[in-house]
Amino acid sequence: MHLRDIAFAVPETRVASDEVARWTGLDPQFVAEKIGVESRAFLRADETPVDLARRACEALFSRAQQLDPRRLRLLVVVTQNPDFKLPHDSALLQHALGLPSEIACFDVNLGCSGYVYALSIARALMATEEIGDALVVTCDAYSRIMGRNDRDTVALFGDAASATWLSAEKGGTDGSGAEHLIVPAGGAAQPLSSVHGERSAEAPSDALRLHMNGRAIFNFMMERVPVSLERCLDRNGITREQVDFFVFHQASRFLLETLARRLRLPADRVPINIARFGNTVSSTIPIVLAELLAEGRLTGKRVLVSGFGVGLSWATNIIEF
Repeated sequence: MHLRDIAFAVPETRVASDEVARWTGLDPQFVAEKIGVESRAFLRADETPVDLARRACEALFSRAQQLDPRRLRLLVVVTQNPDFKLPHDSALLQHALGLPSEIACFDVNLGCSGYVYALSIARALMATEEIGDALVVTCDAYSRIMGRNDRDTVALFGDAASATWLSAEKGGTDGSGAEHLIVPAGGAAQPLSSVHGERSAEAPSDALRLHMNGRAIFNFMMERVPVSLERCLDRNGITREQVDFFVFHQASRFLLETLARRLRLPADRVPINIARFGNTVSSTIPIVLAELLAEGRLTGKRVLVSGFGVGLSWATNIIEF
């Protein structure tokens, strides 16, 4: 499998951390320095995740003229915030882009680890079904499930989408921690309505919003990611010194810097861009890769990518450019 190119898109509406501090009562310096986010982008009320995903794909198509969308036979969309409960966003995106009807489309309901999982899924399908060209799209609009006054989430997350073109050439999950990053209501377990009746009026409205236990997520990451990284290196028969960049899910600046110190990784090999985008969930890794590609820093390089978060899930892989 060959990763041909990556592009991304963020909403035009940007919210600075001093404004988030006013919403939540947090110290602006804490938001900018400890969390590490100076600004983030949120969708407008009249925009949807598919609109943003379409922009990312069109950016990819426009700058990579040799990549003809008519050749695509696989579209994988990673999202936990689809436009509708059904149909799937990949079908909506296929129509919006005018892609051929012969294309296989499906969504992957994963968050922070979703991009790494999707690359492996696409690679497997391309090999078994003899698919020549595929598109992996990430798009999560957490602004749709956050409360403006929730200091645990709104200071951290931002909206973004990415598009990755793959061409063919001749993880793990611990569901016991699921409650640490969750939207409790709105799914089949706590539906808004069903054949059994409407949602109870006494049900708390914040059950429809994102809830996060930051300490539990931090502990999970520190326990799982180092082990996942070492197993990935061992399986590929390489050492840390043979990896040029370690691109981790951009969870928070504090978390990434702590992880890099624990793994004894040089700061210049662990790129961090969360200050400008916030935590964009499944789009964080491809956005980092897209920026490194645009700067010409990935040619001939070996990159370890590692995503971890909601589920709780994690995945690590090696990409050679």
